[in-house]
Amino acid sequence: MKDQISRSAVSIPSNIAEGAERQTAKDNVRFLYFAKGSCGELVTQLMLARDLDYIPEAIK
Repeated sequence: MKDQISRSAVSIPSNIAEGAERQTAKDNVRFLYFAKGSCGELVTQLMLARDLDYIPEAIK
């Protein structure tokens, strides 16, 4: 799970950066959607990690 969380966390800014380097707005938006998908994946993984008591409910 740690590796999955790391991969999706790295994927978010990587997709944003790649989209920003594309020539067209359409390509940029496409990569923003990829980043959005990775955000959803990361949130789900973190919720699962919390529910499985791998991480605490709240971090102060």
